[in-house]
Amino acid sequence: MSALYNRNTVKPSASTRTKNAFEERRRLPNHELPRFWWLYVPLAFFATRYAIHLFSDSRNGLESWFRNETGVVENMTVLLLMIALGVAICTLCRFGKELHLCPKIFLLLYCLGCIYYAGEEASWGQHWFGWETGDFFRKINDQQETNFHNTSVLLDRLPKAIISLLIFIGGIVAPLHYMMRKRRINYQNRLWWLMPTAVCLPTAVIASIATLPSKIGRATDLKFYFDQAQETKELYIAIFILLFIISLYVRMLRLRHAGRHFSPF
Repeated sequence: MSALYNRNTVKPSASTRTKNAFEERRRLPNHELPRFWWLYVPLAFFATRYAIHLFSDSRNGLESWFRNETGVVENMTVLLLMIALGVAICTLCRFGKELHLCPKIFLLLYCLGCIYYAGEEASWGQHWFGWETGDFFRKINDQQETNFHNTSVLLDRLPKAIISLLIFIGGIVAPLHYMMRKRRINYQNRLWWLMPTAVCLPTAVIASIATLPSKIGRATDLKFYFDQAQETKELYIAIFILLFIISLYVRMLRLRHAGRHFSPF
């Protein structure tokens, strides 16, 4: 993974460093999005969600807006995944001719993953339109819903565990490791497009720790976290998916404007 990053070995003069830093920021800024969107909004929503749980009535207060299958958290998850799908399609359409096969396949799978994730979260529209569950899903689905993730532990927990592990490694461990070593993404590496940047870090942290307090609470009989921890984690996974694809789109656009080849196969 270290090949994805560059580290300067020759120490230039102070004036040269200042000039190079300015040019690099002008051509390829460190952050692809304003800090408001990737840092303050995820943190503020998480804090607000927790405060609403603590101080609002679950039946008639603001907490009731978050609770059910058509609540704020569930609908936001689906909405953000649909936006991520749109950005992924735009990325494919705008840069498809400049991309080689591997990034194209990755983006195609990204689109399919967004569709599946959003469809499963909304039970493929059942939560909104209220149709009756068919005989096939009624027999195999433990919540009597039109989806696959409630039909078995394998389809429910395994995909979430894999995504959570990838988010933890790619969204937290790798960025922090290379930020501490003062390295930057090497855009001549063949797999640079798989690497999340710092804009995904806060969301990755929240997605990774969202369910930990509730697990500790169950293990110790302490009640200090809201009951919708799993749904909140799924929302932050969706936010991560959205931020990553926006980051990739913006970086490709800036590389193109800088006249740099960004699909080195």
